[in-house]
Amino acid sequence: MHLASLSALFTTVLLIFLSLSEAALPGTWPTLDQAPPMKPEWAKLVDLKKLPKAPVQTAQAADCSKAVEFCIWSCNTCIRNASDVVACPNNKEWGISYDDGPSPYTPALLDFLKSTNTKVTFAVIGSRVVERPEILQRIKDEGHEIVIHTWSHPSLTTVSTQQIIAELKWTELAIQTAVGLTPKFMRPPLGDIDDRVRSIITQLGYKILLWDRDTFDWKSGSDPSYQPSWITGNFTQWVTDSKGHISLEHDLYPVGAANAPAAVNIVRNAGYTIKPVSVCTGLQPYVENVQLVASGPAPPNATDGTDGTANATSTNNTSSYNSSSNSPSSHYLSSHALLIVLIISMAIFNL
Repeated sequence: MHLASLSALFTTVLLIFLSLSEAALPGTWPTLDQAPPMKPEWAKLVDLKKLPKAPVQTAQAADCSKAVEFCIWSCNTCIRNASDVVACPNNKEWGISYDDGPSPYTPALLDFLKSTNTKVTFAVIGSRVVERPEILQRIKDEGHEIVIHTWSHPSLTTVSTQQIIAELKWTELAIQTAVGLTPKFMRPPLGDIDDRVRSIITQLGYKILLWDRDTFDWKSGSDPSYQPSWITGNFTQWVTDSKGHISLEHDLYPVGAANAPAAVNIVRNAGYTIKPVSVCTGLQPYVENVQLVASGPAPPNATDGTDGTANATSTNNTSSYNSSSNSPSSHYLSSHALLIVLIISMAIFNL
């Protein structure tokens, strides 16, 4: 085969694979999953003189010697009631939340939520929004709440004030560009927060979303001993009381997404009403005048959700994420897809 023909064929194959990747958000954006740059106009949004003198932590381990003074969540799950939302205040109300998407597994989860008339909260990564804006649009259109979860998922007590501002504002801008909404809630990655970080966040106008029930499903991406049954087992225990709760799950990993339907049904069957966090707290979800609603009754033909294996199916067959809760991937194509392109190209040129 002529070299020019081989080259043309290879180009065609490459373009086909590129066309299969998710559509990226239009505009110019910082490098995905890296600390984003600070826009000069954002600096004036935070009065540095008002910041508590909590030391910037190291990435290796938190210094908890001043955990009480600066209310360091990572040390003692300390909260400040004025800024931190931890649980739904009313009995028998549950805020189910999913972090770190939108991912290839989110659409299948959305299918289930739609089939059961369930409304939840998604805390989204700015870099993921740029990768998959059409999934975020669906989240909005189907009545779920969108919460800021930073641009690159750093532990906020370990980074500078300038980076925290940039992480939040770039994510806010991506969400605004994708769906035209400005969230009033943010969730700190890993719940890592202290009074310095709180002051920055509240000066930027956000409420802080934490949780009181953690499935630890993020361990499924890195801990081989993690058992998926722990997720439903936890929910089965948690629903035995009547208090309001906010639970943490992740739509980033297949295990979390696969077990999410069963968890929803456990909560519903225990008599809880599942609500977006802003609905159960009575707070505004967005700067814009948008009102969300609670979950309604599941229709008679709703998906059962007790077997979530189908929900673990990726919409593009391969996940482009690293198996670490701290480092969601920034690739538009998965490494598997790129490998296939490479193999095809080698085969072509060996003809």
